[in-house]
Amino acid sequence: MLKRVSMLAALGALAAACAADPAPATGGSTGPTSLTPGTATAMNIASTTQWKAEERLMPQDPILALVNASGSVDNPAGFYMTCNPANGTITARLGKQSSARIGQTATYRLRMGVEAKPVEGKFETNPKSPEADFVFPLASTDVRTMAQLDMVSVLTDQGEVQWAFVRDPAVQVQAKYIASLKDMAAQSRDYMEFCNPK
Repeated sequence: MLKRVSMLAALGALAAACAADPAPATGGSTGPTSLTPGTATAMNIASTTQWKAEERLMPQDPILALVNASGSVDNPAGFYMTCNPANGTITARLGKQSSARIGQTATYRLRMGVEAKPVEGKFETNPKSPEADFVFPLASTDVRTMAQLDMVSVLTDQGEVQWAFVRDPAVQVQAKYIASLKDMAAQSRDYMEFCNPK
């Protein structure tokens, strides 16, 4: 009798353990499997955005901006660059940043192909949005490289893939915000002429 009770208790414990941590349904390793969840997408505007350059008259600087399909560079859709035509210095502004970080500095990474280039910048107020911008200098060679790629992504100082820019809106990527590289090649050429970077 005691043997049967012990056996039933052992089977009960085994059943409870299986319910809490079930074995894989298919064959293969019975070791632990770790599935790290990817970044959840909060906004995907890859099929409705494009890049647009505008020379603009003084005192405004030339601009290259991600805009909605029928939008204007005066209302960028999350990322834009201006340049000082006197010296070619390009300043990039990446939107949708936490306003709690205004005044802080950080190092983000700009992933272009296999390279993830560190970019140091500062969080600044965006006058057209309650959210802040991450503002950083960008080399003209980086703009040219971005224009030639199928995908460019921006990683935060926390390692999150915050923005992804894709040539093909149907491509599957994991990023918080997904936007387009449409027209980036042609528009960046115009932008470089407006900027005349040194």
